[in-house]
Amino acid sequence: MHVSTRTRHAVKAVLRLSLAHGDEPVRAREIAAFGGIPPKFLDQVMHDLRQAGLVIGRRGKGGGYLLTRDPETITFSDVFEAIEGSWGGLARMPAQDDAEALVEPVWRDVRHAVHEVLGATTFADVAARARATTMYYI
Repeated sequence: MHVSTRTRHAVKAVLRLSLAHGDEPVRAREIAAFGGIPPKFLDQVMHDLRQAGLVIGRRGKGGGYLLTRDPETITFSDVFEAIEGSWGGLARMPAQDDAEALVEPVWRDVRHAVHEVLGATTFADVAARARATTMYYI
């Protein structure tokens, strides 16, 4: 499965917002630094996440981004679909020959398994794991 750079950046942005959930808005530069996301790319990603109703932006002093929902209710599938559309590159491709037609059920099972894992994993799960992990800096 291929996950686009845009989707990987969106996941990191939502994770940063999940880690700060309940606090003040998170500034764009903090999100960019956390995820190693170029600022112009972040603007595009945050636009997509706003359009999907996952984040809101506040302007002015003390502004930044906030999640619109609790991280326990936001799944990786939600972010994937916000960026890629309805399962983006995982859509069924028409079989070009008999061999492809024979293996298509396997790819369908892979798509189903990926959808299940992404749909069952919330950002609260990952944020809790991040908080429990001791970080060592050298």
